[in-house]
Amino acid sequence: MRNILVLKRLAKITCPSLAVLTVGVGCATVDPKPDYKRTRTLIDQSTGVAESYSPERDGLSAEELSAYLSDGLTSDEAVRMALLNNRKLQAAFSDIGMARADWVQSGLLSNPTLGIGVMFPAGGGLSNLQGSLAQNIVDLWQMPVKKRIAEHQVEGQIVRVARLAGELVAATKRAYYAAVAADDLLAIAEDNLGLLGKSYDVTRAQREAGVASALDESLQRGELLRAELYLRNARLASVNAKRSLAGLMSLDLNTDELELSDPLPESGEHAFDADSLMTVARENRLDLKALEEALGAGSAEIKLEFLRVFPEVSIGISGERLESRGQAGRNVAADFARSSLRSGGLAIPDIQTRGERAAEGRQEIEYMWGPNISVTLPIFDQNQAQIARARYGHVQAIKSYEDLYLNIAQDIRIAVDRASVLWTNVAFYRESLLPQAQKNLEFTDAAYKAGSTSVLTLLESQRSLLDARRGYVQVWETAATSLSDLERAVGLPLASAAAAASNENPVETSQPLESQDD
Repeated sequence: MRNILVLKRLAKITCPSLAVLTVGVGCATVDPKPDYKRTRTLIDQSTGVAESYSPERDGLSAEELSAYLSDGLTSDEAVRMALLNNRKLQAAFSDIGMARADWVQSGLLSNPTLGIGVMFPAGGGLSNLQGSLAQNIVDLWQMPVKKRIAEHQVEGQIVRVARLAGELVAATKRAYYAAVAADDLLAIAEDNLGLLGKSYDVTRAQREAGVASALDESLQRGELLRAELYLRNARLASVNAKRSLAGLMSLDLNTDELELSDPLPESGEHAFDADSLMTVARENRLDLKALEEALGAGSAEIKLEFLRVFPEVSIGISGERLESRGQAGRNVAADFARSSLRSGGLAIPDIQTRGERAAEGRQEIEYMWGPNISVTLPIFDQNQAQIARARYGHVQAIKSYEDLYLNIAQDIRIAVDRASVLWTNVAFYRESLLPQAQKNLEFTDAAYKAGSTSVLTLLESQRSLLDARRGYVQVWETAATSLSDLERAVGLPLASAAAAASNENPVETSQPLESQDD
């Protein structure tokens, strides 16, 4: 019975403390919604597309997908569908939620330790009861650093997801241009087959009239078969290009349902100064910002590892009820006989009253309690290895940051020069090479029909025109892709990059300094 009373007393001490801690833990909730909103804002700024996926709502419904595809799919619609429906991007948003959960966890105290022990005397009597409540207090000085690290990680995940969205936009544009170019090449293959079919019919009629030879007809027949083979390959390439585009939009549909309504883009005027764009890129590239957050986290990680030299410092309160023997019962008749024998006559034995017995019991120490502290001494393990590991990780982050910072300059120069040369080639094909190839074929065809040139010359002219048309579409596709590559290298849409570049100072070419945490 007394054991139960003691346990109740311990419960009165520990339960209020546990209740306070429980309430504090219950108030800690994970709410990444503001982080999601900031991520979508960054996606809007870096891609120029206001609509993007939100974990607070489902992806595109079947009705919304049908609305996008009903009247043909434009390039802008394909980008919006990718940002709204791509499952890989949707999965990446969970990384932000997990990072925010880690941030919440970094602000929580570790749970207290409650200990209760009971030891029973071998000969009977009251048992020994021990109880303790201890709290590890290293969180008090580690918590600010842990929260700083977790905040850098949240920011890093936000910019990484936004950068992933930018990569998705660039990939979607490339896939759309590739699909449009594949359709154009398919149309060229169909036109070429029709052209060769007509030429073959003319040659066969001439052979029947005795003007052309069987060799001429055979050569034309061979070229016609090659055109049929190319047409089959062009059809497969067109289907696969649309499948790749559908995959980026996470669409499970037949390519027959995917009709592209935009042609390859016109070049317009894209005269960019590479040096000005370097500054813009270094201020807006989200992958560079992600490495900046990694630098801050790494610096704080070193401080945290130093604080972990003392891994546990616990303070608390402990109490103990000492064991004791129970007082023996009284045999009044035996005590009377023993007392009479000692006195040589009848004598009344000494008998303690209940109050006297209680007073005697109060002279004994029954309970002890008081504060306690325990410290894990850093004698053998002083956390040297983890401190060194954190330092190496920080150095690695610095070098990764410097590598990207410096290579941005080359990325911009490559992208600018590539776009300039490719669009010049597009103009060259359009204004010079294609018209010349078409003119050559017309002259050769007329000469062949008049019998003044051989079929080999005619076939060579036909191949030259076909190669020129194919080359034109291919270089046009590559030039269109170069614009999205330039946007990716800068980290902004071209219009925003041009506006920002016009307001920037000349770029500094020195290496970045080591990032210092606040």
